[in-house]
Amino acid sequence: MFRNRNRLGFTLVELLVVIAIIGILVGLLLPAVQAAREAARRMQCTNNLKQIGLALHNYHDVYKKFPYGSYLDKSAGGNINSQWAWSVMLLPYIEQSAMFNQLNVGPNYFEQAANDPVRLALLKTPLAAFICPSDEEAGVNRNRPFLKKSAGGLCLGMRLPVDVEFAKSNYMGCNGNRDNDGIFDSGANRIIGFRDITDGTSNTIIVGERRSKRYPNQTVAQGPWAGIWAGQELTCTGLTNVWCLLGKTEFKMNLGKHSDVAGSTTATDQPLIAFGSQHTGGANFVLADGSVRFISESIQWNDDPNGLNDFGAYHMLGAIADGKVIGEY
Repeated sequence: MFRNRNRLGFTLVELLVVIAIIGILVGLLLPAVQAAREAARRMQCTNNLKQIGLALHNYHDVYKKFPYGSYLDKSAGGNINSQWAWSVMLLPYIEQSAMFNQLNVGPNYFEQAANDPVRLALLKTPLAAFICPSDEEAGVNRNRPFLKKSAGGLCLGMRLPVDVEFAKSNYMGCNGNRDNDGIFDSGANRIIGFRDITDGTSNTIIVGERRSKRYPNQTVAQGPWAGIWAGQELTCTGLTNVWCLLGKTEFKMNLGKHSDVAGSTTATDQPLIAFGSQHTGGANFVLADGSVRFISESIQWNDDPNGLNDFGAYHMLGAIADGKVIGEY
């Protein structure tokens, strides 16, 4: 007489089938998990920009104007090599008053702070408020290089004991479409307030993203890099000048292609000056009314070789008073 025996395990075929099914399920779920993570990162980026927008409004409430793009001291006769950034002036409004005071921003130049070991450590401190969580780059301090200055001359770098990289910022102030027709100037020290935004605060960009990695299909070898939150260096290399603080809608988002704007002083492709992000399909922007919009990289942008039709919707969002009707975007 034979007795039935209960099987205590799987056959090899059954095990392989189970593994294959699990692999298929993981393959199906992984994109959804990644999409959920990116949605969370994009939401955090949006929240960062909302706080920056609120800080700019609070600053305006106190001073009846927006900060300068950078604090160029013209009284120094052009001999001062570095200036504080617009974003430094927001530190007291984003719960960083202690850092603002320790940096001694008012009476001291950025370069002087960078030569003080204690303050240099602060300048290399990453601040979550200025970093997009989706921005992928090796090291949170990855940024434009600041080079020690070897000899006299304005274009040879800051007077630093060593080369240094300061903590990055993914959020650039908007200089406009054409030079200085936006809210933040590039050294002109213009006083701009809500009264000057005649195109409407809901139709004007004040801050936008810039990513650390190269843009897809980028046509030039250099950059882009994220900016920095601390300040600018007056160099002639394009690496560490005011464009580490500001961006322009003159250049196509996520590419840096130039639109041949009439009268432009930067008539080449410049990813170092463009806005863009690691988010798929576009970037986040703060409008002057404090709202945050995700703007598609396919927004109307005119590439006119004669520079006569540079009034696509994206161009116009950069300017505060071009008098053009933007419409839907």
